[in-house]
Amino acid sequence: MSTSTSKDNSFPLPIDEKVLANEECNRRERAIKGAEERYLLNAGSDDEGWRSEALAVIDDIKPFVSQMSISNVLPCDTNGIYLNLEIKESNKFTIELSSAGFRVCGLDFDTIMNENNVENHQDGTIDLDKNDQQQQNKQHSSTYNSSVIKINDDLSISMQKYFETPYSLLDSLSPSYRNSFSNELVQRLAALCK
Repeated sequence: MSTSTSKDNSFPLPIDEKVLANEECNRRERAIKGAEERYLLNAGSDDEGWRSEALAVIDDIKPFVSQMSISNVLPCDTNGIYLNLEIKESNKFTIELSSAGFRVCGLDFDTIMNENNVENHQDGTIDLDKNDQQQQNKQHSSTYNSSVIKINDDLSISMQKYFETPYSLLDSLSPSYRNSFSNELVQRLAALCK
């Protein structure tokens, strides 16, 4: 068996032990940096890290939404992952999860709206094009201004705004989330008092 020398050259290490020592060092370095799945080294690709992150988010907020899942249609790569979200008010969205945070990018599952999907008007409003409009949830308004989408009379969202947490995203999209979260908090506090 080949040997190498430890970092301080005081004793030789077999190659297998050197590999194990390097793996342990890498594991500790990842743990120091933060969420291990985001810093996978030689154990898979970054999209596996985004999938792990997305699954953790889904598990965290599932009591507060009607449905949330990883998109099977849109890509998952080193830049991030897309999630399908249905809030308790029955509105559907595609959410981008990236290193910048959480962003609404579509008004139905598995959709991404961008400049190519819209028709500009002189008054500054933009309509979804006919093909994209057919794919969008019929409950949503099809007009928005400066990348701000009017979902209904009480709700408008920016397609360019990133949210740091899934909770801040839900807080901006769903009044029912606020009620559900408050009820959950009350229940947990009551359980602590027993």
